Amino acid sequence: MRYVLANWKMYLAGDQAAELLQTAQAGLAERFPVGSEPPTLIVCPPFPSLAPLGALVDRRLVRLGAQNCHWEAEGPYTGEVSPRMLAELVDYVLIGHSERRAAGERDAHIAKKVAAAAEAGLTPILFVGEDEPTSSATDEAERRLERGLIDVDLERHHVVIVYEPTWAIGADRPADSGHVRGVVEQLKDRLDKLGAKRPEVIYGGTVNVHNVEQFTGVDVLDGVGATRGSLEASDLLQIVDRVARA
Repeated sequence: MRYVLANWKMYLAGDQAAELLQTAQAGLAERFPVGSEPPTLIVCPPFPSLAPLGALVDRRLVRLGAQNCHWEAEGPYTGEVSPRMLAELVDYVLIGHSERRAAGERDAHIAKKVAAAAEAGLTPILFVGEDEPTSSATDEAERRLERGLIDVDLERHHVVIVYEPTWAIGADRPADSGHVRGVVEQLKDRLDKLGAKRPEVIYGGTVNVHNVEQFTGVDVLDGVGATRGSLEASDLLQIVDRVARA
């Protein structure tokens, strides 16, 4: 496994965000001295924290990501942030999260964002998944994958995929590892056919220190994503530890 994705959503600001980042980095520096290779920890804080955390981040240990972007480089789009602006601050950007989709974001706009972010030099992190745990779950996730990638050349640009079953977000229990394996295998097969040189899929959906090993044992996965499980440094470091051992 390679990735731990920490999506802080609309939590933590100011000194709280800085303290968590610095504590996590100190723990990572102890675990992974210079010369060793830690998992890629991607921290995605709210927009106001990007610049302050950018001044503190050690990019050997932590990479920053934004939680959203617009597809235009500039223009009269009040409240929006362009990929070109974000490229000065972050390496990654989340696109198509289920909460954005629930707020009305459509596949056509998601596809534009993925392509624009990639052209700006960012690595898009595209979220796909199904709304209900039905027999057609894999097909729904695959359709969202294809629609989200329709405007990007995967032979030129790398896109990381997060498999995020909407019904598992905030639930008491995550998706079953067998279900996750089946969907991820199909998503990777589709990525390969679309020309991706390095198909990478992360599982997101109620991952925490208590269940992370359920997913580190799924060898087709390239990492895990956590929200509540990443809001305490001790929890976040435990998740990193388990991913590093996988």
